[in-house]
Amino acid sequence: MTDVSFSTDMSNSPRPEFETISDPFGVLVYDPIEQIRFELHTSSSPTLRPKSVDNYQFPVTSAVTFSTDRIVVPKLLGVYGRNQNFEIVFSWSGETERSASSRGASYLEFDVLPIKLYLAVNSPVTISATGSNTVIELGSESVVTLGARSLHERPAGTITVPDDVDATMRAVSLLGSALKTTSPERSFPTLRGHPPTIERGEKFSVSDGIERPDTGVELVIPPTREYVYPATSLAYYLGAKVVPGTSPRLVANGAEYELDGPAGYETEVGRALQHLFFLDCLTRTEGLYQMPLHERQQVESRIDLDYAALYEMPLAERLAAYFSVPFELLETSSPKWHLTTDVTPTPENVEVLPFIADDLSLVRCPTEPKKNPTRAPPTKIGDFCRGTESESESEPRAMPPDRLTVEPEPTDSVEHAWVGEGCPLGSNKVTLTSLQRRIERTAPDRSNIRIRVVCNDEAMRAEGIVKEMYGFRKLVDYDVEIAYDLTTTELRDLLASPIDFLHYIGHVDYDGIQCADGILDCRDIENVQVRTFLLNACRSYEQGTELIEKGSHAGVVTLSDVSNPTATKVGRTLARHLNVGFPFRVALSIARKQTLSGYEYITIGDGGMSLCQPQSGACYYGHVSRTDEEKYLLELRLYVNQQFSIGMYNDVLLDVTENVYLGSGTLDTFELTAEELDGFFELESMPFEYDGDLYWSDDITAADLC
Repeated sequence: MTDVSFSTDMSNSPRPEFETISDPFGVLVYDPIEQIRFELHTSSSPTLRPKSVDNYQFPVTSAVTFSTDRIVVPKLLGVYGRNQNFEIVFSWSGETERSASSRGASYLEFDVLPIKLYLAVNSPVTISATGSNTVIELGSESVVTLGARSLHERPAGTITVPDDVDATMRAVSLLGSALKTTSPERSFPTLRGHPPTIERGEKFSVSDGIERPDTGVELVIPPTREYVYPATSLAYYLGAKVVPGTSPRLVANGAEYELDGPAGYETEVGRALQHLFFLDCLTRTEGLYQMPLHERQQVESRIDLDYAALYEMPLAERLAAYFSVPFELLETSSPKWHLTTDVTPTPENVEVLPFIADDLSLVRCPTEPKKNPTRAPPTKIGDFCRGTESESESEPRAMPPDRLTVEPEPTDSVEHAWVGEGCPLGSNKVTLTSLQRRIERTAPDRSNIRIRVVCNDEAMRAEGIVKEMYGFRKLVDYDVEIAYDLTTTELRDLLASPIDFLHYIGHVDYDGIQCADGILDCRDIENVQVRTFLLNACRSYEQGTELIEKGSHAGVVTLSDVSNPTATKVGRTLARHLNVGFPFRVALSIARKQTLSGYEYITIGDGGMSLCQPQSGACYYGHVSRTDEEKYLLELRLYVNQQFSIGMYNDVLLDVTENVYLGSGTLDTFELTAEELDGFFELESMPFEYDGDLYWSDDITAADLC
């Protein structure tokens, strides 16, 4: 195995905290940035002692020691045992009892958690599953070290660029400075690092310490923004130098690969990124994480590659071998790409490129999107809508004159975002300010998630039941309240409060939000501290946009009239998906699909963020059907998020498979007995479809599906 080096400078980020708990005994780990709480239970009350992380072998930012003979993790998860050289000596993913006493494990690494945890042990261990718990038995009472690292990261500096394309190309060349390794392990999101930010200025300058890695890879592209912007993620992932040329191509190890094929430049650049990334994921199984990867098994009969030799190669040489494999041989087995972002190629939008690279998004540059497209059929006559009561029913409800509505081209990726002028139908309208708040976020002075439901109309009180859909998660501390008929002063004060999510139910129009004593116009508000929101009312786009500009991170709004039945169903569906950790734009896409009439809703701001972290790190969504043999077919789909992004391993805790999978998209289809399906459903709350209807795993059993 090659000597892989990692850069893990996290000195500027708040660090995870530890405290003892007594019911049951154990250690609570708290990430103050992501507001994540996770517990480890012990057989008696532990005494925690701070531990220096200077010489800790894994990248952690805080650690404690304590003595125990038993640790119970209240979740089934993967555990890797590593020796002093970091080599995996065993892996465990929910099997029956497994002993590591003779394998020399010095470190235990926990997989698929919303916070990274490592355990240093100096005793033989035995790992087993008890119900939905992972149990670690030590040979005797021993001192262990628990280390933690937040998955939230910040850029290391800033690149200032004037408004010329040459400067932009130099800046994009430096995005790869954030890579923590150039080995295939950089396909793990935690080993890529957030690129330096870009800001516009009169003179090109770079913060100290920002240097492109010496990868020997060049991206040659015509010097126009229409070519530079789509190359952002590829340049970042490869640590490539972006240089001007007439014909777009990738140059590595003396060989050249054309990027302007029959499908067009943007498509070819996207295919190249997906192809190289996928092969890195296959090759890294020869390195630090030698896992039985499902996708590698799927393609081994189609391609002849020496993965062990590939793993040892320098990056440029490895790319040359990767390009010898035709794209078409891998397309059906590689993960469905998680995100495509349309970026209008203007000088102003150069500042969003580091965030796009951090998301590893595909990029398109729309030149002439379809403007003011035909809308879906209007609301039925007689439907109760959520506009303000002051509006005349006979008055036509036109679009505001200054709103440009655009219809993005379809994409094959799971999610879609839009950066630029116009309001994108069925997409996520992203703004630079909302992306910047992603890295500017500071630790709150509390450990719970504050949710406020506001209902300002008597006729809509039925939607108040959404209060019950928040706060039933284990290991997530919620503070949920509902209020009715707020005045303008009360709502203004609420918007200025540090609330994680506001679920507003009532009437909105272009002039403001209806309150008990009049209209509150968000354009008149100076201070907004509500992080995320749903304005579940007619035509709430303009008011929601103001909240994003004034301080919010993400929200869901409407573009036109919404009927009360549709709004209620969207609100309830969205609430439950947000509660289990789905990102905003994914939760809304599911809600739109379920209502079949939720076309009026879009996400604004940083739609990739989540209200809370999923229990399994990423979000599962199932499709269940019956077989002739009275068994069940479970097609399992996975959605990534900002903390558990593309490239992570996924352990599916089913006895019918020992493989791990890559997200995102459909992982696999499993044939299960009723008992096996119920056992999987008991692991955590997840949505699934059966016979065209949406259900939740904690509300139903296999016997109910008939």
